[in-house]
Amino acid sequence: MIKRIEKLISEKAPTAPKAFVTGYAKHIATTPAEPFEWAGDHDEGGDIELTLSAEEIIPFFEDAENFMKNEMPAILPKIVNSSAKVILKSLKTDWSAQRAHDEARMAQFRENLLLRWQDAFDTLRMIYTISVEMGGEMAKSRRRSTSKKNKVLNDTLLRLHARACQVTFEVVTLMENGLADGAMARWRTLHEIVVVAELLVKHGEEMAVRYRAHELVEAKRAMDRFVLFHEQLGYAPPSKRDVAETEKGYEAALNLYGDRFGSEYGWAAEYLKIKKPRMVDLEAAAGQAAMQSYYRMASYNVHASSKGIAFRLGLLDSEESPVMLAGASNAGFVEPARNTAADLIHITCLLAHGTARFDRMVEWQILIQLRDELSPKLDKAHRDLEKSHKAQMKFEAERRKVRGK
Repeated sequence: MIKRIEKLISEKAPTAPKAFVTGYAKHIATTPAEPFEWAGDHDEGGDIELTLSAEEIIPFFEDAENFMKNEMPAILPKIVNSSAKVILKSLKTDWSAQRAHDEARMAQFRENLLLRWQDAFDTLRMIYTISVEMGGEMAKSRRRSTSKKNKVLNDTLLRLHARACQVTFEVVTLMENGLADGAMARWRTLHEIVVVAELLVKHGEEMAVRYRAHELVEAKRAMDRFVLFHEQLGYAPPSKRDVAETEKGYEAALNLYGDRFGSEYGWAAEYLKIKKPRMVDLEAAAGQAAMQSYYRMASYNVHASSKGIAFRLGLLDSEESPVMLAGASNAGFVEPARNTAADLIHITCLLAHGTARFDRMVEWQILIQLRDELSPKLDKAHRDLEKSHKAQMKFEAERRKVRGK
């Protein structure tokens, strides 16, 4: 539009300086109701005689408005797409160098992190390794056994223990890469596994059978959601046969165990005497009620609550800090490490319930001693970090004071 107005002015006042033409055209296009002032050389080009009418200018505005309303919406996506392609090509060209830079920074960060936390992390890794080995030995032993007593319970505990070991490895990996909040979120899963294992050991084979049968209820819930949203997800609908089989299994489970079995933790309803048990009820029944505060803390890192953006384990000054944590940090490992060690040892001991073998008792005692060594190591590393952090904050405050002077 400015170019068209410039052309009109040049035609009307051919001797007008170029700077005047450009400035006045921009003024008409952007602030036509305001006075126009030009600070150029008045002697340049002599006097300027210029008459512009509304009839001449208004079509330019109308054309521009029409372009913005009718043509620009079609053009803009093409421009965005082509621009993105050009920029993405450049990013891909530079990516190997950027990745090498990122990896070098992360390697340096991990090296600094482990200088402080290595001793504690190694202790937790030892607990993990011993627990995995004990689980493997017990799995072999039970595969060789011909006893049919507690067959479902023992198999379920082995599977829960294997999953607990995997979650523990995830926790350790996250902590060694500076992700304390993620580690705490994974501990939350480990805590749930331990609660379930504790209840199964407490109530025996029949509850284990119910727990495994509850997969039919979970399959029905998953199928119902998929039937509702498969089209939006871009998938074909499930076959009528699959839907019918899922429905049949669900109905059979409810007929066998009652309507309460259909709730989220319905496998425990009969034993807890609660129609729709919640995790908090399972925790209380398993003697884990004291861990509810930690469980809720971990939930901040699982759900999108406002507390989750205010409280971060990875920030020493968490709720007071203006810093927003978007990556790794060297803080916040005490709770996830301590809780993970305790729960992994707990479920490893539950796995060998009823066993009085000497070698098992020695292994349990080793795990307990390692757990007891872990807490002081974690506390020492955290105190050293806090001391270093306070010294850094004091230094920054003094530097700001000097700069102010």
